[in-house]
Amino acid sequence: MKKHLLSVAVLASMTCGFNAMAADDADIDMSNPTDVYTSLGASYGSEGANIKGQLMLSEKTATSGQKTGIIFEAKNLFNEGDKTPQFTGMVAHPDYGMVPTFNDETSKRSFRLRYGTINTTNGTGWSVDAILADHPFYGNMAVVQAGPVMTIPVSDNFYIWPILYAGAVVVEDNMSQILPPNMAGSTAVSSSGIDVPSLIVTGMVYARYAFNDNWWTLVSASYTEELQGKGWSDDIMDGGLQMASFSGEISVAYQMNKRQNVRVNYKTDNSDSTDDSYWIEYNHAF
Repeated sequence: MKKHLLSVAVLASMTCGFNAMAADDADIDMSNPTDVYTSLGASYGSEGANIKGQLMLSEKTATSGQKTGIIFEAKNLFNEGDKTPQFTGMVAHPDYGMVPTFNDETSKRSFRLRYGTINTTNGTGWSVDAILADHPFYGNMAVVQAGPVMTIPVSDNFYIWPILYAGAVVVEDNMSQILPPNMAGSTAVSSSGIDVPSLIVTGMVYARYAFNDNWWTLVSASYTEELQGKGWSDDIMDGGLQMASFSGEISVAYQMNKRQNVRVNYKTDNSDSTDDSYWIEYNHAF
């Protein structure tokens, strides 16, 4: 319920700001992943229905080239598709002792909130990125990172944006589920409800090529590794988080005009527990 209220609240705030924060067509580049403007988008694909919105908080002026905004994304709103079993605690087995139980399912729904600022004069900026999702072993999990971005113009049609993030993983404290029933209430091994199992770093790069005024493609790749704590990609049975360390995405877009486009997307990663995904989306800038 809290997640649904969050999505409604963020989208409502964006709707209220459309008229006040509308940008000139000349200031909008919908093929640039770091550009800031107010927009709404919706998509559907192999992982269900998704929505996203961007709200421009400040725009460049005659004396400043700085743009600042927030982006909110909600993926698989209706929690569609096959579910992964979720850990629900340890029980005593007459033959094997304490064994894990998986009597619940992991939600496929996730939320993402990003705050960023970019200097349109030199192409440098920074952002904070937070993702809230469900983990098959730890329950609610948040990944919060921040870092700089820069713009590299290779040619008039080809641009690259490298990003370096560093941050932390925050999960529910499920120690009471892991411990035997007679120890589950021990305050010596229980925290205040959350745990920070890992500090992580993520390297990302976006590359965009514009074929002409109407057609462009955007490719992105990212790699995540732990700096300290549980291994990001190590198996849960080995004490890790069992997350994909590499992910790649490609989008092919048709830009109908400066404020509208349709995109076809494909995403893959190196995790054994997730399948490749694809979706088609529509975006409108205000």
